[in-house]
Amino acid sequence: MSRSGSETQNNKVSKVTPDLSSESSGRESVVHDPLIRSRELFISNASDTASVAKLRGKCKVTHHEDIFKARDFQPVDDSYFYILEYNPKTKRLATTQGEIRVGSSHQAKLPELRKDVRPSEMPEKMADLEDLKWRPKSVLDGDLMMYLRAARSVAAFAGMCDGGSTEDGCQAASMDETTVNAMDTLHLYHYDTGKALQALVKSPAMRSIEKKWTDEDLKRFVKGLRQYGKNFFKIRKELLPNKETVSL
Repeated sequence: MSRSGSETQNNKVSKVTPDLSSESSGRESVVHDPLIRSRELFISNASDTASVAKLRGKCKVTHHEDIFKARDFQPVDDSYFYILEYNPKTKRLATTQGEIRVGSSHQAKLPELRKDVRPSEMPEKMADLEDLKWRPKSVLDGDLMMYLRAARSVAAFAGMCDGGSTEDGCQAASMDETTVNAMDTLHLYHYDTGKALQALVKSPAMRSIEKKWTDEDLKRFVKGLRQYGKNFFKIRKELLPNKETVSL
């Protein structure tokens, strides 16, 4: 515990007083008795070294959730209370209850409003904060629709590869990820639909579709458990080559 009154060392008081004044705005209107206000301490993880000769005895310290609860505090001898916590790193006082703070000291400081400022004159360069993903009217609507149909066809073909079914291909073509990836690729290739399609054919860049297990797959998996136990790498290699090991 550290004392927030006159007994605290002067160098510590100078660091805490500004924050305490903002934290304690309206405290005097709640607690009228100056003796009660003089008994307030603050809790802290900070440590200090003092001589044993300075110890004067024991005291009782109680915790109150807010200043309104502290009105019932009885300032008997060697009794104190605390509400706030002092952080020696930030040199600020804060509540120990994690409540939403209200007051000017807890609000964001906004820069002064400047009207009619061009983007090039702004302190924050928009080019450094944003990444352009689509430029409107860079491709005709008809060409865009034909391109997206072709991109979905590429995705459907990729979904049916490696043992996939027709249903897997339809699922791949209808995914939102397929459309978003196609439009990102088109933007990357400066809205050249031919080059973008060539890139999609080489690398569809879709997440793998979880293929459904057939009855035959289940039978093979059970057989593998009986023969190889939990050696899933062996089960996949010998009985389920069309499955990923992580899906077993």
